Amino acid sequence: MAVRLVEQLVDAGLVTAAQASASGGADPLLASGQVVQNLVAGGLDERVLAGFFVTRGFGPMLGAQELARADGDLVRRLPAVDAHDLCAMPLQPSPAGAIVAMADPTDEGAVARVSAALGGSILPTVAKLSDLLASIERAYPPERRAAVTDPVVRARSRTPSGVVPLVQEKPDFATDRTLSTFDPSLSDLAATASPAWDRAWSRSITEPEASFAPKPSHIPLPVVPGVPAAAPASLRPDNSHPPAGSSHPSTASDSDLEAHLAELARATSRDDVVRVACHACLAVSRGAAFLALRKGVFRGWDGAGGDVTNAGIRSLWVPASNPSILNEVLHTGRVFHGAYGQTAADHLFRAAFGGHGREVVIVPVMIGARMVGVLCANDPSNETAPVERVAEAVGKAFERLIVTQKSGA
Repeated sequence: MAVRLVEQLVDAGLVTAAQASASGGADPLLASGQVVQNLVAGGLDERVLAGFFVTRGFGPMLGAQELARADGDLVRRLPAVDAHDLCAMPLQPSPAGAIVAMADPTDEGAVARVSAALGGSILPTVAKLSDLLASIERAYPPERRAAVTDPVVRARSRTPSGVVPLVQEKPDFATDRTLSTFDPSLSDLAATASPAWDRAWSRSITEPEASFAPKPSHIPLPVVPGVPAAAPASLRPDNSHPPAGSSHPSTASDSDLEAHLAELARATSRDDVVRVACHACLAVSRGAAFLALRKGVFRGWDGAGGDVTNAGIRSLWVPASNPSILNEVLHTGRVFHGAYGQTAADHLFRAAFGGHGREVVIVPVMIGARMVGVLCANDPSNETAPVERVAEAVGKAFERLIVTQKSGA
């Protein structure tokens, strides 16, 4: 129900209590799709909202092109009134159920209603709200215009009384000092959410069977499980050994590390720098990711590892002001090695790594005296010095690329 979604968004620090109240989420008669539109109109960034759903398993995040390729038969089976009221867009059949983009894939009632109309289980997924609404209007031309046809435009044109967006500006990674052209395409999220979703989407027409169990029509809101007990966290300014944790991968050889560092020194783009850095960290960890820091928000750039997906990492947006271990690293400037935190922001962070990690290493990435991001290693070995060396090399590579770009070389 919408009230559960709104409560979790408040707990995660993505909307304020005033925004939650103004959205109408407590009104049992207001459809969750409309509540979501009201939240976006009230200041919630539609990309942040989609990322929130992706980290809870409702991926992949689809782009406008995927929405435009909707199956005509499925579209005709869902009444237009349901499509508009529930803010749902049928896309493709699959062996595990029809793939449907929804404004609120956590709404059990809406999922059941769409399932009944389409005649079977569905796989809810997400898209930017503006893209979703545009696709619904194209497929189901309404007799009357929806209350909110473009939530982003409406949000810019009005400020509800007493409602102040938690993140005042959308993160803009353009700056003349750091990460000047970083803006990873959201369309990259469409095909990389999880193996199950990849199979469902790519085999939606050609394969008669699936190798994974169909999901039920009634899908409850996923909750990130509590972090298992682990050794206490340590914030340390040097390379001393942190507390021991659960089983870890083997340590990296000096030759492998030197090879990765040499590759970082030769990288010709920031994307290559991040990719190489994340793979370098896999020698001493289960998974790795780089989060860029810009205008008070940590945003996932890329990651690597068996439990890590591009969708989960690139959809991760964590306000730096929210209580979390990321906030601690920002304010202390020190390496963090220890158990994941217990705040809502920490749960979002841990979920981006697949939700299975016990410990994490977070190393600031610096350009001069400026922190531009953090390199993170999930379930690291005790030997975290390699991660710190890689993070240092990332900062130097970024700085080199910026100087090269400015010089026009």
